[in-house]
Amino acid sequence: MLTGAWSVIYYGRPRASHDIDLIVEMYPEDTNNILSILSKLPDSFQYQEMSVTNAIKNKSMFNILYLPEFLKLDFWLLTDTPFDKSRFSRKVEVSIVGQKMYFSTAEDTILQKLLWNKISPIEKSLIDAAFVYQIQYKNLDQRYLNKWAKTLKITRTLNRLKKINLENYI
Repeated sequence: MLTGAWSVIYYGRPRASHDIDLIVEMYPEDTNNILSILSKLPDSFQYQEMSVTNAIKNKSMFNILYLPEFLKLDFWLLTDTPFDKSRFSRKVEVSIVGQKMYFSTAEDTILQKLLWNKISPIEKSLIDAAFVYQIQYKNLDQRYLNKWAKTLKITRTLNRLKKINLENYI
């Protein structure tokens, strides 16, 4: 499932990104198969086998670099948290240039950006969430947003999104 900046781009606004964030479901018993698949990638893709192994074991993240484009693919492993399970189950299939892809919903994109902002308060996460919120407002499931904002203790920040003047960021 695509998330992060590419989900913001899809629901909110075009902006530069240095990586592609993906949520993937993998289990320890998948490790050898995943490593076998990765070993068949061309040399233009770089990754660290130990990083992949540890990420699968610890449900964390690993990345793969695509050197010709200096592109980083961040693979975030699906965790067992209720929010992670909820957002992964709600992913939506979209077709972009004839290619089927799965994206995080607009609501889950907003909530995840606000969670990142809670962990590491940077303006970019808040502004990303505000763009998605304000552009998708009429389509958002407000009950879902409010329920998870309360559970994740980010209600105050969610309420701030409505008041951010985005003209300064266009």
